[in-house]
Amino acid sequence: HATVAAARGLCFLPLLCRMDHREHLSGKPIGPSLDGTSSTVLVRYMYDGGSLAQGRLCQFEPSSAASATGLELLRCLANDGVDLTRFYVCVYETIASRGSWMPVLRDVVDADADANDAADALLPLCAEAPDGSPVARRIDVKLFRRAAASFDAARADQAAQPSGKLAKGGYFGIGVVGAKNQANLGTLWRSAYQLGASLLFTVGTRYKNQPTDTVHAIQRVPFFELDDWNAFVETCAPKGALWVAVEFGGTPLSEFEHPPNAIYLLGSEDAGVPTSVLRACHATVSLESENYASYNVAVAGSILMYDRLAKARRRQESARLGVRGKGTQWSAGVS
Repeated sequence: HATVAAARGLCFLPLLCRMDHREHLSGKPIGPSLDGTSSTVLVRYMYDGGSLAQGRLCQFEPSSAASATGLELLRCLANDGVDLTRFYVCVYETIASRGSWMPVLRDVVDADADANDAADALLPLCAEAPDGSPVARRIDVKLFRRAAASFDAARADQAAQPSGKLAKGGYFGIGVVGAKNQANLGTLWRSAYQLGASLLFTVGTRYKNQPTDTVHAIQRVPFFELDDWNAFVETCAPKGALWVAVEFGGTPLSEFEHPPNAIYLLGSEDAGVPTSVLRACHATVSLESENYASYNVAVAGSILMYDRLAKARRRQESARLGVRGKGTQWSAGVS
């Protein structure tokens, strides 16, 4: 025991029990379950770009055992922390469409305030599938991002406020989904600090300090380590920023107009940006090359950020000289 050990001059260090996300325990876990007589409905939800394997669970009691309403579903999600002003709800419909995501009360952003105005949706809770097999009392949900307000509208709204001169230039963050080379991350963070990034992050990877980050960027710029895509959407995706993936097949960088506020997403060295994440992004940009199109992750991110800085400075110089430029592709907003 600790007392006896101390008396004998022995030193005990505290035990830290931590389970890596790649580890698995054998056997089925002991947990709550819903029997066939329960009226509770489970809701499994994910954000567009993620997967149901990373889905989160919440539950509610519907007013009817045979069906739930759209507002009941939205209240359940809102109570679990989903921001309905940023995301609209789609449920997985399996019978008429044979499997597709169906929007539910897309225009409702407050399930309580809009309860009297919304034409509620009815969601039947089938006891069995068309072939007679039993089904779980679960609704699968995917959350899609609502259309972003246009950049021009946001600036006009700011200009209407008596808050003094508006700052120009916007901001950007950069991160890697599923990174595998820690040294590359260190180099990327160094470049990000040099080129003016406002935040850094990793998704699905823990970062260990690297000698390649000679400026100690993560001590100078906010840095986030996110477990999965859901965590990115909920905690590290600023409301006013557009998501830009760096991957093959996108708009060539030489032709790309950087959004005023952007979050740039790079993928792992071997697999690139996951397809589900690509679909969730507002835009995709690719880097041209003369011979071989695949860049090191740190190099790709550095080229991208330098391009943003160079184009911003050219615009500033044109404005100083009174050269009138064309509007950007982001002026009308992006969904």
